[in-house]
Amino acid sequence: MALRFPVPHVIRIPSAAPPRALAAGATAHRAALAALAARAWCRRAGRWLATRATPGIRTFNLEDPTTALHQKYHDGTLQYTMDNMEWVEQRGFSKDDHLSEQQKIDLRHEARRRLCRWPRLLPEDLQRVEHAKGPQRFGPGAAWGDPEEHVFVVSLARRPEKRRRVWRQLEEHQMNATVVNAMDGDGVLYQDDLDAMGVRILPGYNSGFSNHNMPYTTGEVGCFMSHYAVWHRMVEHNIPAALILEDDFDFQANFKARLGEYLSEAQGFDWNLMYVGRSPMENDISMVSEHVVEPGYTLWTVGYILRLDAARALLETQAHQHMIPLDDFFSISMGCGMDGQYNERSLEWSSYIQPILRGLAFNPPLVMPYVGSMFKSDTAMLRPGTRYVQDLPKNAAEGEALELDLRCQGLEDVRPMPKAWREALDMIEAIMARAILH
Repeated sequence: MALRFPVPHVIRIPSAAPPRALAAGATAHRAALAALAARAWCRRAGRWLATRATPGIRTFNLEDPTTALHQKYHDGTLQYTMDNMEWVEQRGFSKDDHLSEQQKIDLRHEARRRLCRWPRLLPEDLQRVEHAKGPQRFGPGAAWGDPEEHVFVVSLARRPEKRRRVWRQLEEHQMNATVVNAMDGDGVLYQDDLDAMGVRILPGYNSGFSNHNMPYTTGEVGCFMSHYAVWHRMVEHNIPAALILEDDFDFQANFKARLGEYLSEAQGFDWNLMYVGRSPMENDISMVSEHVVEPGYTLWTVGYILRLDAARALLETQAHQHMIPLDDFFSISMGCGMDGQYNERSLEWSSYIQPILRGLAFNPPLVMPYVGSMFKSDTAMLRPGTRYVQDLPKNAAEGEALELDLRCQGLEDVRPMPKAWREALDMIEAIMARAILH
């Protein structure tokens, strides 16, 4: 098995507002010291990670099961595009024509209200679907990382056709799951909205990197926050492992049995993230078993199993304070891409994103996006409702500021950071980001 790096001690920045008697300067100084210590550790880790053996950009090899499955998916997508050329050329996928004008208005209002219910998931944002006969288990025996009843599907209320397909897939495969009303990025109208929720984009993200050359979008905000809400629920309810799916998933043949078999193959290996579906950008680092590999830089979060220690680490390291596209975040959290071949900013970003994930992946994937789904993706495609966060108005219009639901404030570690601490942290992180490049 490949060398694993240790999980660092997490330096927590207190989240409760400081006493009024404490001067703002002293508050900022304490935050700066904590941030400096954390970033210094990450910079040392980043330099060490840069010395790891690098697998290189993914080579095209149809004898590899993952590559063969992706070729089939891409061929299907090409055929779908040709069959729906007029719809694609007219960007019909961006118009939400399946909704009436009143439904669009109602959904816009609900998207705004949904932002106020974060990070804790409330009953109104959860829908239980049950088709399994008896207790849900994957495979013949209990395996390390078996999600059992803890299957979550992140689904936008704005996409009812996707949700109907989710229900059909779960029924066809006789599975139980909890459908989660996703955070809708269309509801993010002001930069102040991110401050109100206590989240922020990684400082200096700007236009991403050369293979994803665009500013951070409201759709990417919604995606990250939706997954974060599931991690939060895992920690809050002490869930040992969960299978997290996005609503464009397509189960491969004999999914349940194969999931159990592949998990059994990974027994004895130290992992806390298992890619059930993925799009590899780099070659695999090593082959763990017949159907399990240690991946290099990987895209997609269409399906993965997360263990409780990973969910805790994501909350403790305040992942919501340095958001980048979620699949890039996972790869950098695994220490991948530090040679800069796929993402030339991986090493820079690793000074913020701690190496907390120990990832493995199924080969071939057991989940893929369904053919044509990319046209209805809020992160893969730009729509009229999708905006760059940097272009949003700074201040909310009168009467439109978010009023957070007090039931959803969640765990202590995810409450908004005091303003003085945030400003100090921004300053220190900017200094460290410049330093790591020189």
